[in-house]
Amino acid sequence: MNESRRQETGDSVTGFWHARPFPLVAILAIPAVAAAGSLLDGTASWIVAFGAAAIGVTAALASTGRAQAGSAGISAPMTAAPNANESVLRRAIEVRCAERTAILENLADAVMLVDGHGETRFANRIASHMLGESAAIAGTRAAIEALPTQVLRAVQGVAAARAGDRRRIECELQNKDKTPVVIIVASVKNGDDALATIVVRNVCAEREADRMKSDFVAKASHELRTPLTFLRASAEMFADGEVTDPTERVKFAKDMLGETARLEALVNKMLDISRIESGIARAKFEPVNFVALVDECVNLQQAEALRRRMALSVSRRSAGTIAPADPDLMKQVMLNLLSNALKYTPDGGTISVEVDIDNLARSVVVSVRDNGLGVPEHALPQLFGKFYRVEGHEKVAKGTGLGLNLCLNIVEAMHGGQIGVDSQVGVGSRFWFAIPLEQAGRKAA
Repeated sequence: MNESRRQETGDSVTGFWHARPFPLVAILAIPAVAAAGSLLDGTASWIVAFGAAAIGVTAALASTGRAQAGSAGISAPMTAAPNANESVLRRAIEVRCAERTAILENLADAVMLVDGHGETRFANRIASHMLGESAAIAGTRAAIEALPTQVLRAVQGVAAARAGDRRRIECELQNKDKTPVVIIVASVKNGDDALATIVVRNVCAEREADRMKSDFVAKASHELRTPLTFLRASAEMFADGEVTDPTERVKFAKDMLGETARLEALVNKMLDISRIESGIARAKFEPVNFVALVDECVNLQQAEALRRRMALSVSRRSAGTIAPADPDLMKQVMLNLLSNALKYTPDGGTISVEVDIDNLARSVVVSVRDNGLGVPEHALPQLFGKFYRVEGHEKVAKGTGLGLNLCLNIVEAMHGGQIGVDSQVGVGSRFWFAIPLEQAGRKAA
């Protein structure tokens, strides 16, 4: 009798696996499909491959489970163990599918899975945002029709090719903004199905960065060309003996020295900004008494202020204005703000400096106020950009257009602080910066 029971049990287990050949094959296919997908350079294509295979397994298990449950020839005691194993396996696959879906839904790029005809099998949340809500509807061609026509041709091409084939397309979306995108189309083989993943990446930020680099090179070339042209012309005049009067020779020599100094300042600021933005430059933190630092910088600028009959003073000195910072860099920021105030304030004007504590933000706040020209409202957002000069201010004073951008990088990128400006044309400006009292684990003394 025991022998008969063992035979029945063995037949039931064997029948279970023979009744479910596709789920077993699909389970074994998951790592193979994922490995094939991982060979693609597109964003998260291996995740798409894995998810597609796992979804297929889940569907297959569900269908075979229903078919098995409907079979009248298997008794409950004999199928209890196989059903338990099937339930655990199905649950594990469901959890894995949920994990992969969550990853896909939270990617910054649009990801879609389509068949060779362009019908959608899967589309994540970003795809709906970029291509429209209908793009996520399975079984439709809404997603592929929202993309340029060359994408469908690429889908058909890779779907008919071997696994691992991919195409890269740079184009613009067919929306009102003409959003620039890079699209990666890659083949995914899932059993007999020929599918393709489509990854759409918004490259607006990259294009803007390229534009800014081009602008920087163009503006830098212009700023460098101006002093170099003057120096070359002056040198040629000296070489040709055109400047013979001793007084004129001295004047030309002083002008050449001035342009050389301007050129040196421009190159130094460009290098400083480059080192900060690339992460090469590092702040050397130590407790800085901002009242003492401000007093020192104001004293250094007093000679220029007196020459132009301007009142330069420190109007507020709050106690406890000590914070961890790089003293040399803070001095550079302070001198730059004072220099700008002196440049753009008429003779006989007033400049006052305040050193205060912002208890709410836990920061030292330094302000430089003047009653100078002021900055137009439309220019305020661009004021801290590279090489930006307020229209009309070039005639008032010379400058590189890099000083405020350097201050921005020192304060915000290197010290985690803030810098800003409040201004009104014809009334004056208030430039300010705030440095945290605590800096990356360092506390103010």
